[in-house]
Amino acid sequence: MVLLLFGVFAVCILAVLLSGTGIYDRLTRRDAQAFDARSAAQYLSTRVHQAEGAESLSLRPGPEGGHMLCITQSYGFDAYETLLYCHDGWLCELFMEAGGEIDPEAGERILEVSSLEGAMEKGLLTLSITDKNGQQTIRLLLRGGEAHP
Repeated sequence: MVLLLFGVFAVCILAVLLSGTGIYDRLTRRDAQAFDARSAAQYLSTRVHQAEGAESLSLRPGPEGGHMLCITQSYGFDAYETLLYCHDGWLCELFMEAGGEIDPEAGERILEVSSLEGAMEKGLLTLSITDKNGQQTIRLLLRGGEAHP
């Protein structure tokens, strides 16, 4: 009788542990997908907020279609650009002298993103990012030289 009770107890503990690992696996996969979905949007939003003002932001055609976000900065008498664009399935960032020749391969790979589209109208910057989780759109109101979500 004691051995039978011990066996039932062991089976119950094993069932609880197996169901717990399944739940944990599903939660970690869901959290990883949510993190991936937010990362590109948060990164772009942060880069726009770091810009010197609304006049330092512009959109240009990207190297593989889509758009490229250009952030112009001044250091002393020299002007530099930070370019954010998609290349080979990655969101890339390239810091270079303003007006220089763009080499898409030279950009630093940031996140896996298949496309970046943008529009800027009357102080409203709209960026659409497509990655493995689908498309996400962020809108940032540019006013008073600052970006406001």
